[in-house]
Amino acid sequence: MVFGKKFQKYYRALRRRTIGFQYGDIWQGKNAEKWYESTDSIYPLVHNDFLNYLSDKHDIKSVLEVGCGPGVYPIKYKDIFEKFEYTGIDISKSAIEYCKTHSDFNFLCDDFIQIDFPKKFDFVFSRSVIDHVYDIDQFLLKTVNLTKKYAYIYAYRGFFPTSENHDSKLDKNGSYYVNALSKKQLEKTLLKSGLDKTEFIIRSQESGHNEWNIGTIIEINKI
Repeated sequence: MVFGKKFQKYYRALRRRTIGFQYGDIWQGKNAEKWYESTDSIYPLVHNDFLNYLSDKHDIKSVLEVGCGPGVYPIKYKDIFEKFEYTGIDISKSAIEYCKTHSDFNFLCDDFIQIDFPKKFDFVFSRSVIDHVYDIDQFLLKTVNLTKKYAYIYAYRGFFPTSENHDSKLDKNGSYYVNALSKKQLEKTLLKSGLDKTEFIIRSQESGHNEWNIGTIIEINKI
């Protein structure tokens, strides 16, 4: 019985990691940059919110983008990050290969939840990534641990202030996760990470997108 439980736990972890890498390459493919370009253009309010958030942060030197894809921010909006030491990480080989051929910034292809980073960053951010990760709380805890000062996380699939727990499930093909984030569960995880209530904000954010107009923003401030 004990062996059975240990095996199931190992199998789930292995399956999640395998699904993640398969999803990264199949989902994005060779034309990933076109998908990201179109997505960026229909989330203008989120983009503006992100720029406003960064505008008063004058003590940032190092930046980590989690789920950089084919480089919408480090390539299309590279002027935002030219004054920073920018690193982008994504699970998709094709996306990272595209980034490396179109940008001089630093890029890593790996599973953010699993990888051991040799350093922390002043600012960590992600956009529409936590909506599809295989472990929401571990993703959040990893973000908190890696940031020395600030973090900005955007989830596009709604704002759920009354849900007690996250709703996380595989899509019908079993190729990626579809997540609805519970505000209450996010708060519990952030407090568990060692932050106090004055060091984070969880709020709703309009996107300007017709289908997913309301999303969730998580802001972390350790300063």
